[in-house]
Amino acid sequence: MITESKFTTMVMMNGNEAVARGAFEAGVKVAAGFPGTPSTEVMDYTHQRYPDIYCEWSTNEKVGLEVAIGASFAGYRSLAIMKTVGLHVAADALGGAAGSQINGGLVIVVGDDVGRIAGDDYNDVRHYGNMFNIPVLEPSDSQDAKDLMVKAFEISEEYTTPVILKITSVICKTTSRVIIDEEYTYEAKCRVKYPVSFSKVIMTTMMMNAKGSEHPKLVKCFNDFPAHMKRLADDCNDFDINKLELNGKKIGVITAGTPYFYTKEVLPDASILKLGLVMPLPEKLIRELAEHVDELYVIEDGHDILEKNIKDLGVSVIGKELFPKFPEMTRFTPDIIEEKLVPDAPKRAIMEGIPFRLPVSCAGCSHLFITQILKKHKIKAAADVTCGLIGCFPHTEAYSLQKCMGSSIALSHGYNVATDHRENFVAMIGDGGFWATGINGLMNLIFNDSQSTVIIVDNSCLAMTGGQHIASSEFGFNYKPENKLEIAKVCEAIGVKDIVTVDAYEIETLENAILNAVNAKTNSVVIVKKPCITKFKLPKSDPYHIDQDLCTQCRKCVNIGCLAIESKKGKDGKVEIFINEDLCVGCGLCSTACKFDAIML
Repeated sequence: MITESKFTTMVMMNGNEAVARGAFEAGVKVAAGFPGTPSTEVMDYTHQRYPDIYCEWSTNEKVGLEVAIGASFAGYRSLAIMKTVGLHVAADALGGAAGSQINGGLVIVVGDDVGRIAGDDYNDVRHYGNMFNIPVLEPSDSQDAKDLMVKAFEISEEYTTPVILKITSVICKTTSRVIIDEEYTYEAKCRVKYPVSFSKVIMTTMMMNAKGSEHPKLVKCFNDFPAHMKRLADDCNDFDINKLELNGKKIGVITAGTPYFYTKEVLPDASILKLGLVMPLPEKLIRELAEHVDELYVIEDGHDILEKNIKDLGVSVIGKELFPKFPEMTRFTPDIIEEKLVPDAPKRAIMEGIPFRLPVSCAGCSHLFITQILKKHKIKAAADVTCGLIGCFPHTEAYSLQKCMGSSIALSHGYNVATDHRENFVAMIGDGGFWATGINGLMNLIFNDSQSTVIIVDNSCLAMTGGQHIASSEFGFNYKPENKLEIAKVCEAIGVKDIVTVDAYEIETLENAILNAVNAKTNSVVIVKKPCITKFKLPKSDPYHIDQDLCTQCRKCVNIGCLAIESKKGKDGKVEIFINEDLCVGCGLCSTACKFDAIML
């Protein structure tokens, strides 16, 4: 860790910036991954500010982690970036790397959406630490985020293991001070120690202590990963990233991440164990704190993982019985701690009057046209985890099935084969989801001769996470025009029999294309092309407006789910529906939905 001197300076960074800086100072050579809030900007900052590091948005998280594993085996420190639900996709690769021989340090930076601030499921990456018996580090602020990145690579190489750095939505987006070395010169760190690196399946097969297992050709594959983790568990009691602050004896708290600062604010006299390494746990420090205090609490964002692991050590600790988890609570705030542990403190005022609003699509988004057509003709469909998933919400109600990214094609195929193709249950998928894992579902659909229809929204980027490039984009970190993939050509190559490409704004043509595909007795793909209106800043046409004398308040236009269509109370107290001219792009979709000709240019 850097100490202040004439060569250091204090700068303000958010957590994502700090992680990128930490990768730079750690000598990372390769960064790969897949966009996902809240950790997307780690890659963006790395690419923008540290050009010596090779950066890649891979086709999905599993591929990204495998790229990083390959770079690690070559001896270079490598980084994989994703959010927690993305690690579910990459779990197979992580399971193969866990417990295997590590040359260059291998770190997986994973964004946990603690508090569901970005809308993800209530996941917790620390489960993977327990599942695969690998270290997990968790920073409390931006300085921690930078320092723990460097420490993570040191741990990875010293104890020959992949390491997870858990960052949360609060850490990623919160700005705090970071001390950096102005004179730091980048150097790609390289360490080649092992001539081979195999998964535990292979290693443990050759480590059975049977006769002949000591043969030199087998011994070179040995990797006693339980011993490495035991050594780390012992050593981490002396790590400065695990800090024991012995103060009063009444209350002791074990915590990590941003709750550390909340605890310090609310309980200034408490004794606290601040964990930088949350897996494995520093057992000696925990027992020392437990013996020092009358009551020991664990305050952790996310699931009750620290609590369970501490109790497994035989240490009594109070956790979720006092601080219930989801759905009662999604993340800690100072007032939650204060309410339970400082009952005499003045009550903090709760902000009131915040309206509830479901997410809506951007004005002019291609997905709005598709959902209107599906609803108009009562076509059942599965949505994917793209911008189109907004069509699942009650104000739109265009889809009846939606699960994980890339799944809609296989979901629709399963529905259709189960119902003997009595109705064509349609799949809608974005181009990002298609390249990520949806293409596998399409190949499966073709191979199994399914009569299913797939609508692929080609908006030239991964729109929902901020417009990152994908295989069919005309831009990107490593973009070359000759390497761009065409969705239609790929669909044709894998055997799709009926392929149509149409502009989203040509609504009659789009409607006919979808209906023809649904009624076809074969597999079919409708590619709906229109660049993402937010990413590419498409030119606006004249805005539409609503004639209030003709409007009947039927709300057909509101149910489109367009961001530009709003409602407000007029001077007479009646609700008026109107179009926000600043947001309207003039696509005209709302005028086709109005049956009373009240919407016009």
